[in-house]
Amino acid sequence: MQHASGTASFAIYTLERKAGLDGAGKKIPDTILGANLPGGGGGTELVRAPRIQEFAALPAALAVATLNDDNTSTLEIVPLDGGAPRLVPLPKPGNVENIHAAASGHLVGYTFTSSSATDQLGKELFVYDVEDPSSTPKPVQGINGPVSAADWKFVPGSTSLVARTDDQSMFLLDPLSPGKITPLGTHSGFLGFVPGTGDLVVADRGLRQGIDPERYSTIHLATGTPTPTPTPTPLSIADGAGLKSSQNGTTATTGQPLLLDVGGLYAQVKSTFDAGKESSVVNLTDRNGSHLLYRPDPGWSRILNVCLAPTGEYLAIETASPGYVGDHYPNRAAPTPMQTAVVDVKTGALVRTIPGFLPNWCG
Repeated sequence: MQHASGTASFAIYTLERKAGLDGAGKKIPDTILGANLPGGGGGTELVRAPRIQEFAALPAALAVATLNDDNTSTLEIVPLDGGAPRLVPLPKPGNVENIHAAASGHLVGYTFTSSSATDQLGKELFVYDVEDPSSTPKPVQGINGPVSAADWKFVPGSTSLVARTDDQSMFLLDPLSPGKITPLGTHSGFLGFVPGTGDLVVADRGLRQGIDPERYSTIHLATGTPTPTPTPTPLSIADGAGLKSSQNGTTATTGQPLLLDVGGLYAQVKSTFDAGKESSVVNLTDRNGSHLLYRPDPGWSRILNVCLAPTGEYLAIETASPGYVGDHYPNRAAPTPMQTAVVDVKTGALVRTIPGFLPNWCG
C-alpha cells in the first residue's frame, strides 16, 4: 500500500477502483481520493493499492481494507498526517467487511468472517481503538455472546451502535460497556438515522407480503439502562421501495427513502428501464408533494446510492456509466467506472463530481 504524506483532512472521500491493466500487464491500482467543497478536478490521491475493498474515514486517519491475492483481507489504519500505516491484528485469515467509524474519532468497527470452513460464526462484529496502538480488536458482545451482524452502524455522536442480525433482529449495544443491550424488535430494513438526532429509521414489510408496500418508522433510542423494546413511530412515505412494470414494457424501480430532516423531508431514487437503457433521477418529497432534485448526465445515468452530508447541506450521489462492467471483487463488488456527484439539497445544483464511490458520508 502506498499513501500520501502530510495530507490534511478533506470534506469527502471516495474509493476509485480501476479495471484496466498498466503497461506491464498488471492491474492498475485502486485509489482513495479526498476532495473539498466546492472545488474541481479529480480529487487528491491519498492511498493506492492493487485492490481496495472499502474504507472508513476518521478525523485524522483512514481505516482501509485491501484484498490479498487469496481474497482474504488486510485492515490498516492510515494516518492523514503522513505517519506510517498500522496493521490491525485480525484473529485469523478471513474477510473484513462493513467498516464504519464512530463520530468520537477513535473507534472503528467492522465484521469479520474466517476463511476456515470449521468456523460457524460469520460476520462477527469487532471494534478497534485507533488511538491505542497496543490494543487489540474487541468482539462486540450481544445477549448470547459475540454478535454476528448482517448490517450495523454507530449511533451519531456516540460510541453505541445498532446491529441487525441475519434473522432481522435489531439491538442497541454499547461495545465499551458489555451488557448494555436494548432489543429494538425485528425489522426488514435498517435505513440509518434521522439527521441531527439519534433516532433510528427502519423498514418493515407490508401486512400482505408481496402486495402491500413497505412501512417505514423511526425509533427513539433511549440511553442508560436497557428498557423494553421502544415503540416505532410511523413515517409518511408516499411511494415505498419496489419494482413496477407498465404495459408498454417499461420497468421502473423506487429506492428506499433517505430521510433528510426531522420534518419528514426525504430523497428517493427513481429508475426507469426501457429497451435495455436505464435512467435514474433523485426526487425530493415533503408534505407538499414530490419534485425532481437531480438528473445525472446521460453518461452517468445509473444511480446506485444516495447519502447525506454530515452538515445536511449536500447529497453524495453514486453514479455509474450505462456501459459499465463489473469489477468482480469477492466483497463489495461494484460497477466500473463510477463517480460521485455532490448536489445541493436545497437547489439541486451540482457542486462538483469526484471519481469513485463509497463516499465516507455513507458510513
